[in-house]
Amino acid sequence: MLVEKGWFITTLQFGPDDVFFVEDWDETPVGPYCALVHFTPDDHRTLYVSSEAGKELISTIHRCDEKVVTEIDSLRSGGCWTIGLNTGDKGELRIEVDYKETALLKLANPIVSYTPEVITRSPLYCRIVPRLAAPVLGTDPDQKMMGLTEMGRETRFRFHKIFMVPSARCSWGGKDIGPMTDCCYAHDMGDHKPTSKPVVVNLSLIVD
Repeated sequence: MLVEKGWFITTLQFGPDDVFFVEDWDETPVGPYCALVHFTPDDHRTLYVSSEAGKELISTIHRCDEKVVTEIDSLRSGGCWTIGLNTGDKGELRIEVDYKETALLKLANPIVSYTPEVITRSPLYCRIVPRLAAPVLGTDPDQKMMGLTEMGRETRFRFHKIFMVPSARCSWGGKDIGPMTDCCYAHDMGDHKPTSKPVVVNLSLIVD
């Protein structure tokens, strides 16, 4: 079993074609690292990751068609998360995500954070939480917190804090690639799937 602890942005889509996942891990078995995955409409996946060890770890969990080790700047301050990196031929990629803890989340987050581990391992708990969160976050009630990835790894998410994303911006190669939109794709992630709306989460990822 391996455990990663840190920050995650679920599906971010900008314009009609560009979908991203962002991970910023403070603690992992291979040390801290940051990663961003870009999905095209035909499900071609490019992984940008800040360390070679991080690249190898992610490759055992998720499928990636291209893997690029590059420096990634990740900063969270005042309710804005900024991610910047050089993608090579496509130029500089910069994403700015605004996130906030609503009144309902201020009530729910302490409950989520302090739920005993024995309960968070329960399949029933993992089914109920997404259904309860859906009306608050506008997310999908059938999201999976537990299941197999497309690489056949058994995974479980433990949320510590959840934030809504009211807005986000993205430029690539100096050009705005379009407004943030609901994700309209269903890329293969095994039992998991892209979320229609992005969420910023402080969490632990447990992989068996």
